[in-house]
Amino acid sequence: MEYLIEPIGAQFSNTAVTALGQRFSSRAAQGYKLHSVFQVSQPGCLGIGAPTITYLAIYVKGGTP
Repeated sequence: MEYLIEPIGAQFSNTAVTALGQRFSSRAAQGYKLHSVFQVSQPGCLGIGAPTITYLAIYVKGGTP
């Protein structure tokens, strides 16, 4: 089983939602299935700035998740 993890952001305009759907479709065309999405806090610049909240998409290819 192969996993792919990528940040997908935290704020979505109507255009961004459409782009996200296209990204999911693109990953599906590469043989990946969306496994889960979860929220993470990423540290600020050099670890001293304010952290930001984003979401990570987890995709899986092959096997049974």
